[in-house]
Amino acid sequence: METSVKQRLISFMKYKGLGQSRFEKASGLSNGYINSLRHSPSVSKLQSILGAFPELNKNWLLTGEGEMLNDDNNNIKYACAGVPYYNVDFTLGFDLVFNDQTTQPDYYVDFPPYNRCDAWINARGDSMSPTISSGDMVALQKVEDYRYLISGEIYAVVTKNGLRTIKRVNDMGNTLKLIPDNKAYEEQVIPKEELLAVFYVKGNVKAY
Repeated sequence: METSVKQRLISFMKYKGLGQSRFEKASGLSNGYINSLRHSPSVSKLQSILGAFPELNKNWLLTGEGEMLNDDNNNIKYACAGVPYYNVDFTLGFDLVFNDQTTQPDYYVDFPPYNRCDAWINARGDSMSPTISSGDMVALQKVEDYRYLISGEIYAVVTKNGLRTIKRVNDMGNTLKLIPDNKAYEEQVIPKEELLAVFYVKGNVKAY
């Protein structure tokens, strides 16, 4: 009997006739993610897996209870359709979303252009106005390797000293220049060694 989430994922891959790399690619997971899995996947990773394979029984995957596959005859509307939205601000409640796997989303946003994102959260402040306004919903996709970022694109940046900000970036090698769209704000330059996490801002939805 499979005793871990990792073993149950491997059993499901065998059932589907998929190799690990194909499964990871289909689920939007990084190469080698399954090999590195030690505990239950994060909320965002679980969402990616279930979004790609809605027939997979979430309860079975996480606990081993029940059947591998959902019962197609139950006419279930799966709660994990789309990307989780958390009613928190990037500058305030961000840690609750990405560091506490027990945090539950308020609901899911099923918008295909952004369904490979990790979460929708709220922007706060007007430093990126008019592109992003305070209160807008912002779709974030975690950047696993932020040694090289696309200059001119918008990222949500978290530093080791607690800075959380959404800005355009200019990648200058060992440093990043953070550029606000609102010219009333100053540009900032930070060393890449101070980065704790980086998220690509895939899009935003206006609050009004």
